[in-house]
Amino acid sequence: MNPLRIQPFPAKATAIAASIAAALLGLAGPAQARNVRLMESVADTARASRVHDILGNLDMRFGSDSARGANIIRRDVVVKGVGATKLDDVGEDDRVRPRDHELCARAFEDAVTQLAFAARGARATSIVGVVSNYEGNVFDDPTHFECHAGALKAAVTLRAQLAIGPVAPGVVPVISPPAPVAPPPAPIPVAPEPDIAPPPPTFQPVPPAPAPSPN
Repeated sequence: MNPLRIQPFPAKATAIAASIAAALLGLAGPAQARNVRLMESVADTARASRVHDILGNLDMRFGSDSARGANIIRRDVVVKGVGATKLDDVGEDDRVRPRDHELCARAFEDAVTQLAFAARGARATSIVGVVSNYEGNVFDDPTHFECHAGALKAAVTLRAQLAIGPVAPGVVPVISPPAPVAPPPAPIPVAPEPDIAPPPPTFQPVPPAPAPSPN
């Protein structure tokens, strides 16, 4: 009885299989490494998110020039906000992948939340000099921030200075607390009318009836 002999796998077939595997990895690599750089409007993103509610009475200003003259109490606070395809920490992903702008808004909101916590912890009244600082590369703009969107999430890295007291009056804040609503004006007091005696009656009283004569 002849023993079973296993034929060696042809070298050419091995090379073809390796080439196919490498090609598949090459196709999967770019999809996993997606990194789209976006410049998002600070004002538009603030309106599309909960940034104003998160900041409350904190004043937030973008651009390094907005820190000029401010009383800085904590310098170079760096935070990284992440916007994922999940609305919550747990649960299923969105059925339809949000657009890059929506993921960037979520990442921006997350970054602002971290800065607000840091500011309140330091008893600061404003967050100034905010610039984008993705992987240490500074993007300094008073009206835009840098966002990097991937396949499943977006990232926004911000660097800020925490200040206390008034900031430079010449700088227009991009995100600021709502202006206080002026109370309604007090009613104008009206002087009371003077007491006036009632006019005399215009009719004469009826005279009493004569007494009956005795019989």
